[in-house]
Amino acid sequence: MHTTRKTLGVVLGGVLFLSGWLLGQERAATQKTVIHAAAWTALDTMTPQQFDNFKKESAALVGQVRGLRRVWVGKLRAPITADGNQRNYGLIVEFDDVKTKEAYSANHPEPWYGNFNKLRKPGSTNFDVVGE
Repeated sequence: MHTTRKTLGVVLGGVLFLSGWLLGQERAATQKTVIHAAAWTALDTMTPQQFDNFKKESAALVGQVRGLRRVWVGKLRAPITADGNQRNYGLIVEFDDVKTKEAYSANHPEPWYGNFNKLRKPGSTNFDVVGE
């Protein structure tokens, strides 16, 4: 009887472990969303507090902007130069589809966009990736 309990415990533990392991596996697949990336140049006068506030404002857009899934804001690992302009910060936004990304681009949310423009030099280097 004692051996049966041990065997049953080992079997149930194994089933539980394998179930958790299978559920936790990442599925390798490309995403069908749209990523918009912008590299920008911070003003020399931008303070760490202003940048922290901008990151919080950017994160708060998720749930406020239709179709916006995720936002990343940060300093670039290494500056990039495009059209003679050195860019040192980046903004990445992920949208459900092209339509929701275009709506965002046509009408950037305020006051977020106004605050963004107060932290950066005019212009940015942008591109979109459309998942397939």
